Amino acid sequence: MANLFDKAKKTASKKVTEKHEVVELPKLEKTISEMVKLNAQIAELEARKEILDTEMREAGKESMVALYNNKKSFPGTLKIKAGKTNFQFITSDRYKKIDEERFNELAKTYGQNIVEEETVFSFNTAILMKHMDHISDLLMGSKKLSQEDKDNLLSSETSYSVKKGALKELFEFKGVKTVDAIIDDIQPIFSIKSVQEGEGE
Repeated sequence: MANLFDKAKKTASKKVTEKHEVVELPKLEKTISEMVKLNAQIAELEARKEILDTEMREAGKESMVALYNNKKSFPGTLKIKAGKTNFQFITSDRYKKIDEERFNELAKTYGQNIVEEETVFSFNTAILMKHMDHISDLLMGSKKLSQEDKDNLLSSETSYSVKKGALKELFEFKGVKTVDAIIDDIQPIFSIKSVQEGEGE
């Protein structure tokens, strides 16, 4: 029986074979070293930017929800001012994708008119090409198609989504007294732009 430790030793002593052609360019060492440092700095800055972006989106969302509740109407794009700085907070009439289960939950909670279901039918191209000469006979009564081909001729894909325009009429949906919960449930897309110092637009 093979010794586990011997096997591990043999594996460790094997040299890793370089899979690429190796070209020595010593003059690039300083350039590559600087690139490595820059990539690390950029990664650090991106991570910090992500934290700041999240903080700004959350504050913008809270402000939008508060305004929506107070005015009883969708406030649209907000200009958020903070001392000498400002940015635009946008709530888009686009929503995160939902599946059939979430579709049913939203319909049950807020009524059928908050969501929509769309089914796209398409021909199975392979079967369609196979019976190209019999297009006019592609009816369920055709004797030229096997039952299996008839069953598979059409394919369909169903998608579920929050209905376009829902954002502007949240108080119209079943049981909505404030928009806090429904905003979290339908998940509109939030974005920020025109982050600047000074008065701006």
